Amino acid sequence: MSNSLSLSTIFNVSVVVSPAAVAPPAFNQALIVGPSAAIPSQGANGRARLYTSTSAMLTDGFLTTNPEYLAAQLYFAQSPAPVYLWVGRQDLTAINAVAVGSSAGTGYVVGDILTVSAAGASGGLVRVTTIGVAGVVTGIALVSGSQGTGYTVSSGASTTGGTGTGCQINITAIGETPLQTMTACRTATPSWYAATFVGTALDADHEAIAAFIEGASPQSLYFVSSGEATIGNGTSPNLLTVLQDASYRRTFSVYSTTQSGAYPSNAYAAAAIMGIAMGRNTGTAGSYFDVMFKTVADVGAEPLSQTQVNAICGAINRSTPGFNGNVVVSYNNGSYTWLQQGVMASGVFFDEVLFLDMLAAAIQINVANLFVSQNSIPITEAGETLVKSVVAQACDASREIGFISPAGTWTGNAIGTGSGAITTGQALPKGYALYSQPVASQSASNRAARIMPPITVALVEAQSGHSLTVSVDVQR
Repeated sequence: MSNSLSLSTIFNVSVVVSPAAVAPPAFNQALIVGPSAAIPSQGANGRARLYTSTSAMLTDGFLTTNPEYLAAQLYFAQSPAPVYLWVGRQDLTAINAVAVGSSAGTGYVVGDILTVSAAGASGGLVRVTTIGVAGVVTGIALVSGSQGTGYTVSSGASTTGGTGTGCQINITAIGETPLQTMTACRTATPSWYAATFVGTALDADHEAIAAFIEGASPQSLYFVSSGEATIGNGTSPNLLTVLQDASYRRTFSVYSTTQSGAYPSNAYAAAAIMGIAMGRNTGTAGSYFDVMFKTVADVGAEPLSQTQVNAICGAINRSTPGFNGNVVVSYNNGSYTWLQQGVMASGVFFDEVLFLDMLAAAIQINVANLFVSQNSIPITEAGETLVKSVVAQACDASREIGFISPAGTWTGNAIGTGSGAITTGQALPKGYALYSQPVASQSASNRAARIMPPITVALVEAQSGHSLTVSVDVQR
């Protein structure tokens, strides 16, 4: 038998498997945060857990009377029903405030991290902020995000760690604030997009969360319910006017009362509206939606006059903004009950914020995947065209969803100059157009820093109608 030579000496074949492209983040997952102790605030699978049903929450130890469970019932009751819900834990046994105890120890340095020891408790950390002679601790502060669990108000708690010995801590207050909890939940998982808080909270707590959410990363939304009498009476200041004055683009507020206990679920109306938004947001062709006119399952309509509704939501034609709030109302003697008006605290409509977030995320992921998949992206017109092609893919997907108009006219300011510039009054057959400055005009410093010429997207939203006037001309 003759020897067989390897073909690889003549025909060498190598296989390179490209890494799978990263998918854009989901925008159909919400978070309900409350104080029930069914899930831990620390450890594996702690702080926030993902559920697809309320029965799974019962398995984890939630009670049917827990506020998280009651809010989740409303969330999953909407049609079409959402699939995913995160539930977060506010730990009312976490350390909230500390002071140096009767023994300040010796040998410590500024910056030392100390673990606070107590029976049945763990994870509470403090930082040494000031010291005196011989390393005696004179000042301490909590380590943000490491407030621990299982603590009680006490004096003389021992500590471990640091460069010294003997420092004791007085725990003067326990319990995470709503803001601390929401911040911890945002850190714990990047998956949720919208959130509401169902524990005990003052207006100041909701305002603090709204301020945090405005700049949180990943981008997030906050939904808040309030039954304050001042809102229903149309008087200010109230929670809604504070949020409005701050022009919060990422907070959605709903006026909802239990109406003397007749509608107890109304206390969690914000969770129900999150369920509408997350259930309808499939990301598929034609799935663009607006929350105005949507039926809110298991939430009773507020018995308000048109004047009150206008004060809370603003006029339908937006001639007056009101408080930029939202409310479930009834029309035509109860024939129709729907959510009105679908605006954020800033007055921007909810659907615009949501679908612009989705578009921005898709563009970011598309561009990142392109750069990862290529040996290089040349700083040339060809390279810029390649980048613009994946930006256009994201825009095309947004148009297929129905957010970008299938065709439109650009009425904004002119963008760019020369070839490819977008002019006022220009027709946009695709509903959008892209512009980037010529590579040849790029500054030498940007080119040396390997910065690609910026791309501008001009788009026309399809938008959603909220009112209509019909004239009937009759000939006799």
